[in-house]
Amino acid sequence: MAEPSLPPRTRMTPARRAVVDAVAAYDGSFTVVQIFDVARSAHPGLGLATTYRTIELLRRSGVVHPLAAAGRAAYVRCRPDHHHHLVCVTCGGVEETDLCAAPSDAELKRRHGFRAQAHELDIYGVCRRCA
Repeated sequence: MAEPSLPPRTRMTPARRAVVDAVAAYDGSFTVVQIFDVARSAHPGLGLATTYRTIELLRRSGVVHPLAAAGRAAYVRCRPDHHHHLVCVTCGGVEETDLCAAPSDAELKRRHGFRAQAHELDIYGVCRRCA
């Protein structure tokens, strides 16, 4: 997976670099507080608000994706192409999949007169390691 980056023309401060590096090193889903704890070891002056703002910048640039998992605000690193997520509710692991069950644009237009711009799909269940 490519190195996470901030949107164009966004200044990479030492605090933001610590957050970006922590996201790059994290495997699976993570919370902002988990990233904060890891990044603070590299940048002791890092604030939690800066961590939240940096994660939001990464979300807007498509580098991380929010997961609506079991009442905790979690995120996962993403590749930029079309894919979906298989999220294990036992271990919190996340696997990307190219499988897509979304109806085609033509089908949406024919049945509903709707022109889709994008879609997201996260499937929650138990992974093969936890099954």
